Amino acid sequence: MNRQKKGLYEGETSYSVAGGRKGFLRNGEISCKSCFELSLEIDRLRVENRQLKDSLKHRNLQLSEVKVQRKEIANAHTPSSQRRYKKNSTQENQTKVGGALPGHLGHGRETIAPDQAEEKILLPLLKRCPRCEVELEPRDARNRSVLEAQPFRSKKVIYRCPRGVCPKCLRTWSTGPTAIPRSLYGNSLLAQAAALHFFHGMTLGKVRSLLGEEVSEGGLIHAFHRLGTLCEKARASLIEDYRLAKAKHADETGWRTDGQSGYAWLFCTSQTSIFEFRETRAARVPKEILGDKSLPGVLIVDRYGGYNRMPCALQYCYAHLLREVERLGDEFPDSKEAEKFVGELATELTLAMKLRTRELELEEYRKKASEIQQRIHQIVSRKAVHLGVRRIQCLFQDKRERLYPWVKDPEIPPENNRAERELRPTVIARKISLGSQSRRGALTRSRIMSVLWTAKKRFPDRSVEQWLTHALQQITLNPHLSFADLLQIPSTSTH
Repeated sequence: MNRQKKGLYEGETSYSVAGGRKGFLRNGEISCKSCFELSLEIDRLRVENRQLKDSLKHRNLQLSEVKVQRKEIANAHTPSSQRRYKKNSTQENQTKVGGALPGHLGHGRETIAPDQAEEKILLPLLKRCPRCEVELEPRDARNRSVLEAQPFRSKKVIYRCPRGVCPKCLRTWSTGPTAIPRSLYGNSLLAQAAALHFFHGMTLGKVRSLLGEEVSEGGLIHAFHRLGTLCEKARASLIEDYRLAKAKHADETGWRTDGQSGYAWLFCTSQTSIFEFRETRAARVPKEILGDKSLPGVLIVDRYGGYNRMPCALQYCYAHLLREVERLGDEFPDSKEAEKFVGELATELTLAMKLRTRELELEEYRKKASEIQQRIHQIVSRKAVHLGVRRIQCLFQDKRERLYPWVKDPEIPPENNRAERELRPTVIARKISLGSQSRRGALTRSRIMSVLWTAKKRFPDRSVEQWLTHALQQITLNPHLSFADLLQIPSTSTH
């Protein structure tokens, strides 16, 4: 059944199921010219709307790129992962030809002296010439210096432990192997595994794959717990040494234990590192390390309130303050007052952080530091209209006693970079291993890491693996020794 509709012209229909189109007559003419023109206008507006949307999207992309570039230029502390291009990635540098200048002699590969070689291997002489296939005549031999790596695998060892009986007390005594009591793994293997996991940040699975199939993950965990028990004896000495230091650093970052959110704390000096993995960020954690009695020196921290009631003077980190000042310029790029304030204050904060690297004499250092302090005070004391500028000015005025301890002593840095750098491997380990699986594991980690990172600072001429192997052998031979003795922690020292 065909459906018909009365058209504009008499006797014609506008469409039909049999083959007509809506808006057109059977003979192909337009049924309603006004409707057709309206339809054309709608189509034109749709195309124009789509073009405007594409243009707006392109414009927003350009604005976002400009904003990112402006942020990179203004903020010197923007992480490299958030930068689109490197600072030296200019068109001029891209066109430069790499390599040394013409006429440069270069530096060849150094050869190993015969008396310094740990192993000498004599290779057999070729029997025939590869080209002529004629038997070679012996001539001489030349040395070829090569650095080789030892296989990083475990090996099975049986120690024959001779025993003897005391004729007086009738007790049996035996010579023990170089391994801590009740441990399947030797001191060298345990030191290698502990250094790889707690110092270099490798996962237990990766450590196990390097050491071999004979080493099990459960066996490593039990061995680490025994090692952590030995390291616990050094904690009191490390805390005492930290309290007496002239410049003390502290910082914290997130760390999950058994799936629960917590924090990794670091308390460090130039010679000591103390790690604490706790479930809280409360002030009782640094209070436990620093104690209640008044302490000498200065504690360098960020502006976290948990450190405000510590029993020593505080120094706020200028690097954190610099980021906050530069963030003000990013938030208000069109404010001339904010731009001037950020430029002046950021310059002085940067000069303050770089002053210690100039290795000046004490009097010269104090003179330069006082000049920087006076300029900072002048900048933050001006009358300002911008609320963001006034907020930072109030911060520098209200916390003045916590901003300038570095002026009198070059051994006190105005930034907390030491703690930030030492915590970075822990942050990487958190991303790889996702934290500790148990409270006991977190406690073991804090004990072992404190000893290893302290040993790295105090014995820079040896690797952590070498030092820990030697320390375990000394403790095995003399059970009365502890890691506190082997770290040679002085009773009264300031760092």
